[in-house]
Amino acid sequence: MKIVIPLLLLLFSPLFPQDTTEQVIDFETIKTMNGRQIYETFCAKCHGIDGKGNIPEEIKQNWDVPPPDFTDEYFNTREPRKDWYAVIKYGGPVRGLSQTMPAFGDVFTDEQIYDVIEHIKSFVDQKKYPQGELNFIRAHYVTKAYVEQEALLIPTYTYKFENGHNVSDTKVLLYYANRFATRFQYEVKLPVQNLKSSVQNTTGIGDFELGLKYAFYDNYKNLSILTAGFEFSLPTGNEAKGFGKGTVVLTPYITGAKGIGEKIELQGSVKIEAPVNKSKGNPELIYGISSTLILPEGKRGIFPGIELLGMKNLGSSEHMISLVPKIYIALTKRGHLAISIGREIPIYGGTPFKYRYVGFILWDYVDGGIFSGW
Repeated sequence: MKIVIPLLLLLFSPLFPQDTTEQVIDFETIKTMNGRQIYETFCAKCHGIDGKGNIPEEIKQNWDVPPPDFTDEYFNTREPRKDWYAVIKYGGPVRGLSQTMPAFGDVFTDEQIYDVIEHIKSFVDQKKYPQGELNFIRAHYVTKAYVEQEALLIPTYTYKFENGHNVSDTKVLLYYANRFATRFQYEVKLPVQNLKSSVQNTTGIGDFELGLKYAFYDNYKNLSILTAGFEFSLPTGNEAKGFGKGTVVLTPYITGAKGIGEKIELQGSVKIEAPVNKSKGNPELIYGISSTLILPEGKRGIFPGIELLGMKNLGSSEHMISLVPKIYIALTKRGHLAISIGREIPIYGGTPFKYRYVGFILWDYVDGGIFSGW
């Protein structure tokens, strides 16, 4: 059977220039094409032979959004191959992307689609960058191993009995992270805190934090990544009012993650918080393990999980362990907007509070605006 390309791709018009009307390809020939041949025949008309998306204006003007640049290292590497597969097979709308991107699932086999993906991935040196398969769902306490570009609001609400009074402690952490070079990320954190009891109601700024991390190992095929990092906080919070520690605190850490098949994500981190002024407190060992269950097929949906958090005072016998059941809800088809909520439950070492709720609102800002991708 023969297919005249414009007839086959009439569904995808007006993406292609009129000079393709003379081309004829039959199904048997299509079945023998490798990823590069498919890309150059079917994809390059909109994305460019070199992957940069520099195509004639008469084609580009028909797009609802400009074609992406596949030679952009961060863009090329930050999304997992299964999401590229979904877009090629089912079209752009399946991931909240361009309405103009057609579905090729009835034209190419799955093997051919993945071969096209590897050709697109070859526009950059994949070994230099952590792959999107390792961009696991963020936990509440366990430090994320993947280097990210995201902004978060991280609220924590604690209700406790202290000094003869019931006290509510509400903290909102403003968090911003960005990548640079090939494997680095910097981050800034600013906490705003409110302490309320029968004798006071005080709001203030906490200790400002800066952080740097480096993903020194990753393997997307066995779904594993290891990262080392360093944070330090400045004593910008009022110590007398309970908003700061009154000294610089240094926090080196190591964190890692491992995917178990396609349905379970395991993450873990170990850090030491060390006050520079030792009179302000002993160093603490803080460790955590997080598990998340991947239920949805796409990026939007509900992802349940649980965390274990441990804190050991290195200058005393004080040691506390908590469990945090949690639910992560990705709101958009791209998964770039999400909320998560959990409850921390002490299981060892006493009961320092009556109850504590943790949460965050996440915006992966490089993947789209707040109102896109729904």
